[in-house]
Parts: sequence; structure tokens; C-alpha cells
Amino acid sequence: MESYLFLIPLLPLAAFAVNILLGRGVIRDKAHWVAAPAVFGSWLLSILVLLDLRENEEPLRQHLFRWIPAGDFHVDVTLFADQLTAVMLLVVTTVGFLVHVYSVGYMHGDGGYYRFFSYLPLFVFSMLMLVLADNFLLLFVFWEGVGLCSYFLIGFWFKRRSAANAAKKAFIVNRIGDLGFGLGIMWTFWTFGSIAFYGEEGVFARAGEIGTGTITGIALLLFLGACGKSAQFPLHVWLPDAMEGPTPVSALIHAATMVTAGIYLVARAHPIFEQSEAAMLVVAIIGAFTAFMAATIALVQNDIKRVVAYSTLSQLGYMAFALGTGAWVAALFHLMTHAFFKGLLFLGCGSVIHGMHEEQDIRNMGGLRRFMPVTTWTFFAASLANAGLIPFAGFWSKDEIIVGGWISDYQPIGRIVAVVGLVSAFLTALYMFRLFTLVFFTRSRFDEAHLHPHESPPSMALPLLALAVPTVLIGFVGFPPEDGPLHHFLEPVFADEGIEPEGGEVASLVAFGQEDGHEPAGGDEGTAEGGATGAAADADHAAEGEHHVSTATTVTFGAISTAAALGGLLLGVVAYRGAGSAAEIVARDRALTRGLYPFLLNKWRWDELYGRLFVRPLSDLSTFLWRVVDIGIIDATVNGVATGIGAFSQRLRHVQTGLVTNYALAIALGMVVMVGVYLGLFSNLFR
Repeated sequence: MESYLFLIPLLPLAAFAVNILLGRGVIRDKAHWVAAPAVFGSWLLSILVLLDLRENEEPLRQHLFRWIPAGDFHVDVTLFADQLTAVMLLVVTTVGFLVHVYSVGYMHGDGGYYRFFSYLPLFVFSMLMLVLADNFLLLFVFWEGVGLCSYFLIGFWFKRRSAANAAKKAFIVNRIGDLGFGLGIMWTFWTFGSIAFYGEEGVFARAGEIGTGTITGIALLLFLGACGKSAQFPLHVWLPDAMEGPTPVSALIHAATMVTAGIYLVARAHPIFEQSEAAMLVVAIIGAFTAFMAATIALVQNDIKRVVAYSTLSQLGYMAFALGTGAWVAALFHLMTHAFFKGLLFLGCGSVIHGMHEEQDIRNMGGLRRFMPVTTWTFFAASLANAGLIPFAGFWSKDEIIVGGWISDYQPIGRIVAVVGLVSAFLTALYMFRLFTLVFFTRSRFDEAHLHPHESPPSMALPLLALAVPTVLIGFVGFPPEDGPLHHFLEPVFADEGIEPEGGEVASLVAFGQEDGHEPAGGDEGTAEGGATGAAADADHAAEGEHHVSTATTVTFGAISTAAALGGLLLGVVAYRGAGSAAEIVARDRALTRGLYPFLLNKWRWDELYGRLFVRPLSDLSTFLWRVVDIGIIDATVNGVATGIGAFSQRLRHVQTGLVTNYALAIALGMVVMVGVYLGLFSNLFR
């Protein structure tokens, strides 16, 4: 399979090239026949990679060419696929292909149809190359490629000012994170003399040799890049505005491509992060705060896509705090399950918007179950999965994250983020069933005589049904908890690579906070021996020294998280059933959130705060530099010199009269002056 790795990203790239070159004049509304089969081919090849790695645990490598040769520094374009890569490839191509199929119906008749089906496979290509990269610089190139594609697609309807502004906002906010990522790569090369991931001279194998301060600095800079792409606080503000793009783009960004890149980066760089308790602490705290904050904002949003967008922010927060507590496999498990149910939620939103003739305000919907049965029940399944109800996919992965935080050896942060996770699970169920109730149940809040909702065409309905299957079933790849097929598959990625931590830092890839000198745990994402008080009671010690979560702990937290989700679900249904008007919905929102309603409706006022702290001061500084420095000093100096020379030339030209007598007089006067000067010199010489 190594010889064919290059085909996985090449097929979408070829589709982009064909559609962008021939789409406008030749292919036109048939562009999907180029893009969708190409991504389907990548999906088939991704399955072959997965099967190959199941039989043979050794990673696949395919060297393509040397990109940068510069003395001792060289960068090769080599494709690398291990078990982590295989999972990401399958997620990206599966969701990507279904989004392509869905887009055929959703984008039908759009003037930029061929352009859309050019950008979409380019997006998939960039993400595939990102996860196949075997060094930081190659990853960074396609990290930027993903950002560029998001700019194209968020601003796809560029004639709409809100879409153009959202694209610029996403691009600029991500540049902040990418600056940190770029500096982290430079610091990595300065420290290790290499930017390759693996090998004897690779970064990961030598991470334990570096001082705590340096490794912490590198880890935090890498995480800053991850905060940008995966929309973690404080760089989260771009993601909700990305809803201005076509809904299939929202599904692709939120489920399988751009926002998963940051989570993938931290998971890939786990040997660096595990060497720094401080870095892990930052990741855990930022993730937990993002999960809670976004869940509270989603409670009162009225745009159907924005509710789901803030849900994505919250779920990404879960993944981040799982990474920060050392639950590597749990984070990736949730990334995978989230990709399917969040893709289904966004495509369901698109189906609603399509059936409601572009209406997006849930206060103007209601009763759509009568008109859109396929959308209703697939959206219901996705809502249950997002809320974390058993046996849907989100339950297994979210519960594992919460348990991982609770039994983490690094306390009290582990238990704090676990509690935050439970609270956020309650809020998630509440806002999802507020949304579901107001859209599909209650009374119709639109004029049925003039607006006729309808079910989506087969090209849109079939992807909904296809995504509903993994939304219900894929969680079982993580069953039994902590010891499912997915855990065993990913075990080689997070197995101990012989990295010795310095100064009592984290000694295992599956936990952190070692304090009592025990050996690290084995390949699962459970915790290492020792650590926090009470953790030993939650573990069974196998003969080889592994540390597993007890069945009692798993069942207890499963029951608690289920109770929290059911409580939120019931409150969401009871609080909003029978809502008959937009004003009544607002009144119920206010009653539910008390005095926090304006604060939550305005998204914790982060945009306003950033506007006052950064946007306005920078705008004022730019205006000052433009008017005073640029125009008043630089332009004035250059223009002043030009004006002075012009004025002097105007006066000097009068010397040229064209009269011979004037020239003769000037020569005579010149001779008199010269003679006078020489006489003065000679008189001083002989004095």
C-alpha cells in the first residue's frame, strides 16, 4: 500500500485542477461528476490503508521528492501513515464524500457551481496532505492550505458583505494562531536541529532530552496554532461567523477538516506535550472553559446554524481538555464520533434551510416534522448523539473523556474539568432539544399559505441517512470503554517511545502528573500508577503494570452523564413546547437564563471586547500612521523635495534667454570674478 499513498491526496487535487480549468467553459453544472468520484476514490484507498495497518502495525512511508536542500537542513516531501493518520483519513474522506454528494442538490442552480466543486476537493486535498505529513514544515504548508480553502468557501458568496467579512475574520484570526505555530516550528528546529517527527534524529524521540522551559515554550506555541484552527478560546470568535458560507462548507469545516486540524496537531505532538505539566494544564483549562462557554452561548441563539456552530466549539473544548488530561485516545474517539453526528447536524440544518426557502431563524419555523420526515428523524438521532444519550455515538466518547479527567493523576484540575464536562453535557442536551423542539415540533410559526416547506431531494436525503448509521453505531468501536477495538488500534501511536522526562515531568503518553516514581502505563489512554489521592481505588493493576479504569467508575459516570443529558433534554422539551410566537420564545429564553440573557445572546461580548482592546486601537494606530507618518511625513518629505526642485527649476530656467548678448555678458562677468579670485590668492601667497 505504501506505493499508492500519493493517490489519496492526488485524486482530489486532480479534480480541483480539472474543474477550475475547464469548469466555466466546458464542464459547468457537471462539475460534481469530477469532484465526487475523486473523493470516493480517496475514501476507498483510505480503507485499504486502514486494513493494511490493522494487519501490520508498522507505519507506511512513501518518499516523493526532496523539497528543500540547504546544507545540513533539508525537507523531504514524504507521506507518512500510522494508525492515527488512518483514522483521520477515513473521517476526512467519508464526511468529505457525503458532503460532495449532498452539495449536488444544495448548490443546484448556483452561478458558481463549478467554482464550488473546485474549492471543495481542494479543501479535502489540503486536509489529507496535512494528516499525511511527516514533518512540521510540510504540515504547516497544508495547514495554511486548509486556511486558504476555508477563506474561499466561507466567502464563496462574496457579493454578500456578511460573507466577505466572515471570510476575512476567519483568515485574520487564524493568522494569529499560525504566527504562534510558525514560531514554534522555528524554535523546534533551533532546539533539535530537525523538524521531522520520527526517526533517531526526529523531534519526538528526543523530546525528553530538552529542558522544561524550552519544551513548555514550544508546546504552548504549537497549541496557539491549534487554538486558531480548532477555535479554542481566545481565538474562537471566527467559527460562528463561518456560517455565512454554504451549509455543506459548514459541515466540512466543522466535522472533518479545518477544526479537527488543531486537535490532530496536539495528538500528533503528544511526545512534546507530555514533557510539560504546565502545557498540559493550559490545554486542559482552555478546553474546559471553551466547552462551557460555548454551551452557554448556544442556549439562546436563534440562527439554526449558529446553534450548531457553538455546539462544535463546545465539543472541540471536550477534545482539548481530554488531550490536556492525557486521554489521547478518548480525544480522538470523540473527534471521530463528533465528525459523523456533527456532519449530520449541519447537513440537517441545510435541509431545513433548503425546505424553508432560505429561512434560518428558528423562531420562524415549527412543526416541520409534518413536511420533512427524513430530516426530522435523522436530526433527532444526531441531537441525541450530541447530547450524549446511550447508545448513540456521542455517549461513549464524551463519557470516556469525562472519566479520563476524573481519574487523571493530575489533580485537582482533572476532577474540575470532569465536573465542567458534566455541566456542559447538561447544557448541550438543553440547547439541542430547545433547537429540535422549536424547529420540528410546536406550532408552525410561518404562513403555511405562502410558504410550503418540503423534504430535500434524494441527493441531500441519502447523505443524511448514510450519516445517521454511524451516528447511532460507531460509538461501539470504543466498547468496552477504555478497551475497545479503536483503543487497541491506536495503541501503537501512543505507546511508550522510550522518552525519559526531566525533573519529574510526565512519564507516560496516557497520563501526566507522576509524583511517586512509578513506571508509566501501557498503550491505552488510562492513567499511570500513583498520582492523586483516590485514583488507585479506581484502577485495577494488571500484571504488566497497566492502569485501567474500574467497571464501577465507568458505570457510575455513565449513569451521571446520562442523567445530566436526560435532565437537559427534558428541560429543553418542557420549557419550549407549545411556543407560539417569536416573542414567546424570547420570553422563555429570558425566563430560563434569568439576567444573563443579553450577555449570552451577545456571545459573552467577546467581539465587543476584542473590538475595544485590539480592533479599534489598531485601527486608530493605522489611521495615525497613514495620516501623520505616511501622508504628513513620508509623502510630505518626498513631495516637498519634488516641489522644491520644481520651484528652483522654474526660477533657474529664466537664465536661459536665448540672446547671445546676454550669454556674452555672463561670460565676461564670470571672467571678472575668476580673475578677482586668482588675484586674491596670489596676493595672499606673496605677502
